[in-house]
Amino acid sequence: MPEIDFSIDTTTGELRMHVQGIPGHACDDVAKLAKQLLGQPAHEQPTAEYHLQTHVRPQARTQTRR
Repeated sequence: MPEIDFSIDTTTGELRMHVQGIPGHACDDVAKLAKQLLGQPAHEQPTAEYHLQTHVRPQARTQTRR
């Protein structure tokens, strides 16, 4: 299940966000929304999960008439 963890350093006010459970570039959409809401981060680092490629397997269904 996707999760987003936030932490704020009370001394510096620095916000840290960790997105997990969203492999590949779909995470970019979540990060973009977070940036719009919270502002541009001071530092960004993709996780190993980000570099995973999602596999989509096309399926064709045929309809039979009765």
